[in-house]
Amino acid sequence: MKFDSIVIGGGMAGLSAALRLAEAGQKTLLMASGQSALHFSSGSVDLLESEGDPRAALPDFMATHPDHPYSKVGLANILASLDALQRQCAEEGLTLIRQERNHQRLTPIGTLKSTWLSPETCACLTEAPAPGALLLATLAGFRDFHPALAAANLAIHARFAHSRILTGEIRLPQLAEFSRNPHEFRSADIARLLDRQPELLADLAREISRMVIECGEPGCRHIVLPACLSLGLVGPRLAELEKRTGCTIQEVATMPPSLIGMRMQEALKRRFMALGGTFLTSERVLGARYQGDRVLGVHSQNGDDQLFEADNFVLASGSFFSRGLESRLGGIREPIFDADVLSLSERDAWAGRRLFDHHPFMGFGVKTDDQLRVLRGGKPLANLYGAGSVLAHYDPIKEGSGSGVAVATGWQAAGHILAEG
Repeated sequence: MKFDSIVIGGGMAGLSAALRLAEAGQKTLLMASGQSALHFSSGSVDLLESEGDPRAALPDFMATHPDHPYSKVGLANILASLDALQRQCAEEGLTLIRQERNHQRLTPIGTLKSTWLSPETCACLTEAPAPGALLLATLAGFRDFHPALAAANLAIHARFAHSRILTGEIRLPQLAEFSRNPHEFRSADIARLLDRQPELLADLAREISRMVIECGEPGCRHIVLPACLSLGLVGPRLAELEKRTGCTIQEVATMPPSLIGMRMQEALKRRFMALGGTFLTSERVLGARYQGDRVLGVHSQNGDDQLFEADNFVLASGSFFSRGLESRLGGIREPIFDADVLSLSERDAWAGRRLFDHHPFMGFGVKTDDQLRVLRGGKPLANLYGAGSVLAHYDPIKEGSGSGVAVATGWQAAGHILAEG
């Protein structure tokens, strides 16, 4: 089974690489082992934590971090990759918004997180004044979003000093079917029910209107709901609710699984397949065959007698969470290619002593050369490129750069492949 390129990993980095390759006309295979980190993601894309325009901060950041993945991609390519992501999502009806500086996205616990791109349906704080009243609501019995907690945290934020933060609860008798097993009363279950029974939208609109009346704030027209109204694109459903209620309605990502992140993955997957790409899921890659410094092919858990061959490969298998990296007593390893990794020999030095300390293990990962070619035995494999959180030399939490690095390195790895022609 021969392809022009094979991408290993179905998260943001893998999809970014696969999309660029497929758009260029390459016969591309994406091999995903199952759920990616996007299933646990807010759906927003961080670029760099910065008080001003993160694009303006990137040159100095890269100059002081020469081994960072951003430094190997370059400013122009970083920005081009994010533009490409916006365009590809828009092709599938998923609009991502941004401003000239980071905006702040509301988290499920009521804090505000700086980010660069967000789906337009997300509750975000932009440069516009905060509303005079804001109603945070959930569905009765839903345990993955707690409006009272979110409201308490949001109320102490300076931008909401003159806002009244309210809470409410929506009661839909149709959700009683989940009461038999509360463990199934999750965002995906609610969304699945609403997708199967779109007529419930009228009941939901009436409940929102009742809640607004009972909140005691006549001017309250800004509503935030947990992201559980649809497994698919939710924009049309929110627009219909806004029309019926006269309110502005936005959503907030819930505790995992996150429908907002899942929608982004599905949108990019649809786009990739529409371009002729082949997407294999539950296909965990276990090893590879080589000829000199080139990878000939990879095999999955289905057996090493079935070799997936290609001219070029992209390793976007993720970090520890996705088993792209494995932690062992003697250190960490990359399990597919046995690539060179950055680590520390002393395990006690891997993590800080406190939860919010700097944790060195966040910067562990696969080493690459300046063209993102993966190193093995100190030398680059000629046709294997690394992308995303499997890479070394960056800390996505400390820097606020996680999904930005994934998009940029995936896009740039594909660029190197295409440049070889």
